[in-house]
Parts: sequence; structure tokens; C-alpha cells
Amino acid sequence: MASDIPYIFLQNESEYEDELKQRQDEFLDIYSLYRETKLPWVKEELLAKAYQIHLLDPTFTFQV
Repeated sequence: MASDIPYIFLQNESEYEDELKQRQDEFLDIYSLYRETKLPWVKEELLAKAYQIHLLDPTFTFQV
């Protein structure tokens, strides 16, 4: 059975930093698009990216 729960497996600190930076860049791109369009599906993608960042950095919070 397939799961919808995301997980991230990282080998070392360098991978962690690279993954976090990539997720942050993706988040900022989607956030910019959401601010321009306010489309509901973009908002869903934005929240998903925010959650992925929160998984890597539990101190990260975001509110729309």
C-alpha cells in the first residue's frame, strides 16, 4: 500500500544543508508565484513545500 506521508533520508550534514537549501529555493519560487496569482492549487503546493521544510527544520513556521 502506498503512503502519502513524505519522508527524507539524509546521509550526512552536507546532504542535509543541500536538501534544506533546495527546499527553501523551491518554497520561495512557489511563494512568489502564489503572491502573483493567488491560485488555490499554488497555495496547496506552497503549503506542501512549507511542510517539507518543517520536516527538515522544526523551527520553520509559515502562515498564509
